[in-house]
Amino acid sequence: PTPAAAAAAGQPDKKATAKYWAEALQSAFRKLGDFSDKVFESCMTEALAKEQSEAVTAAFDTMRQKSRRGMQQGLQKVSKSMLEFLDKVEATCTHLKHSVGLQKLRTAADRLSVLAAAKNLLNPGGQVDYDPMKSLKVGGVDVHLELNRFIGAWISDYKAKEFGEGLADFFDDFKEQEEVEDRSPSGTAAASAAAAAGGTAPGEGLLRMVRDALTSAMAGRDEKLDLAPHCFPADTTAAFSADVNAAIDHMLHKRKRTMQQGLKELAGATDRLLHAQKTECIWSSGAKLIWKGAKKLRKVTSRMVVDYGTHIQYEAMKSLVVGGVAIHAELNNFLAAWRLRSQEESGE
Repeated sequence: PTPAAAAAAGQPDKKATAKYWAEALQSAFRKLGDFSDKVFESCMTEALAKEQSEAVTAAFDTMRQKSRRGMQQGLQKVSKSMLEFLDKVEATCTHLKHSVGLQKLRTAADRLSVLAAAKNLLNPGGQVDYDPMKSLKVGGVDVHLELNRFIGAWISDYKAKEFGEGLADFFDDFKEQEEVEDRSPSGTAAASAAAAAGGTAPGEGLLRMVRDALTSAMAGRDEKLDLAPHCFPADTTAAFSADVNAAIDHMLHKRKRTMQQGLKELAGATDRLLHAQKTECIWSSGAKLIWKGAKKLRKVTSRMVVDYGTHIQYEAMKSLVVGGVAIHAELNNFLAAWRLRSQEESGE
């Protein structure tokens, strides 16, 4: 029964309990290749479990309106509630910070939240293609069957394990493209071994992004990029990544003030990344050009609000001009690469 039906019948709703959600998350994490089994009932309060249960029910009710708008809003609700739920669970059980399952689920939910936006900077037409009872594509990915199973497991009162598997299958459709599937118990160790054998190590994707950005900025010059192994270490690129994500979050609010704030934060992130490197790491003309541009953008976006219209003209979904230069298309390309494909592809 739904929470409302259970309440009307005077019965407790088992899906609104910490026990149910702990089992569901455990099942989802295992489905995503995390066999650490570290999700406990104590990782969440009964109040949080009830809140999450109500949020999922509300999201599914909205989706079942059988309209494109209802589906978009429902997808936004379920992704947002999952992100907030995971944050609160991790805050209580800090050991989950290193959980592969939690990281994968959070990344997928974050990507879905961007794709499901009714209108966003990445695609004015939206990323949801929905034909009621027939098909559903989000960001070009067919998720109709997975969503049906996800909803069915909830409304049919399936066990927490089955619901968790349905949850994992659905969100797994929105995983990062470069993610390598590994369903074995030793997934983390295998990933480390792959990195040692020449695979993508943590931070390596961002380093490639930086290389591509510097090389692209050097286009047309008789110059070859030569970065020493100590250039752009993982701690600096990780901080840059976090700052860029925060900047993009502000931009996607689609308001003049938040666009200005997001651009300012993007410029600041770039400035700090380059400033943290040794001289030989930023000696190339590409680094100098990017740094110069970041400083100029930071200066322009730091103007007082009364000067905003003089230096930045922004019309949501249509145009963006900064310092007299139209950058709408370029910014969209960067956002699409960073959020919808992979950070590694966003350098150019």
